[in-house]
Amino acid sequence: MSRPFRSIYLAIFALACVISGSAGAAIIAVTSDNTTWTEIAYPAATTPDAPNDHQTGISEGDIIGNNTGDPAILTNFDDNGTPGILTDGYVAFRVRLGEDKPQPGFTFFFGVGMDANTDGVIDLFLAVDNNSGGPADQIGIFSPGTGANTSPSTTSILTTPLASYAETGANYDFSPVTTIDPLESNTDLDGGGKEDYYLTFVVPFDDIVAELGLLGITFDENSAVQYVFGTSTQSNALNQDLGGPSGGTNSTQTWEQLGAISLTYSASGTPIPEPSTALLLGLGLVSLAAARRLA
Repeated sequence: MSRPFRSIYLAIFALACVISGSAGAAIIAVTSDNTTWTEIAYPAATTPDAPNDHQTGISEGDIIGNNTGDPAILTNFDDNGTPGILTDGYVAFRVRLGEDKPQPGFTFFFGVGMDANTDGVIDLFLAVDNNSGGPADQIGIFSPGTGANTSPSTTSILTTPLASYAETGANYDFSPVTTIDPLESNTDLDGGGKEDYYLTFVVPFDDIVAELGLLGITFDENSAVQYVFGTSTQSNALNQDLGGPSGGTNSTQTWEQLGAISLTYSASGTPIPEPSTALLLGLGLVSLAAARRLA
């Protein structure tokens, strides 16, 4: 698609957002407690994320979590009060990090890679770009680079966003875990002596749908998606820490082989069973129905 047509396409989506009211302030409360959020899980062979596996030695970039009630990554979705419209609303992500370093505020890059058709290739990045050497702090939708984008070593990020949003109190938050979850008893999962922090951000869902549409991917809140999460000291790659495995930022293994890609979810955050699990469930229901007929 040529740039003029692309601009017209996005302008039409932006106008639709204004008409529907979805271009207003984010509905998802960025400081809401975790009980209203969905944990993003990884295959059973991996943990949410090992502590102290970040590459730069700066704990603010260390993604941390465990399997005992302290998730590393969470998501949230709001349909904008229009359940019959599947392409509007907001999607949000929350990541637990090791600390807020002496310079206040999050000063790195946190990216959410979307495999929006579950083929093992990252299609888009949703990100907080607060990299100290980069542009003004922003939330953005970014294109992956021209590589295969199937593993850490083949994935890059184009630094000019496809869409960007100024960080406000409605779409961005970086707070101590006890601000988000006052009942949290383990506030220092990495044992670094400083309280962990949650980074939370929100992106208009219709903008994501529009950008994926330009890639030929039809997407709505019921679509299956897998995620890759990572932090970085720069805006063009995930060079600091990956959600899931211990280390691995330079690995040649695919995201799946490395254990760095999430289980499958709908875009609205509902877990989608693996095909084998779904098949077994289906066979069980068929068997139950047959048994009832024979009874």
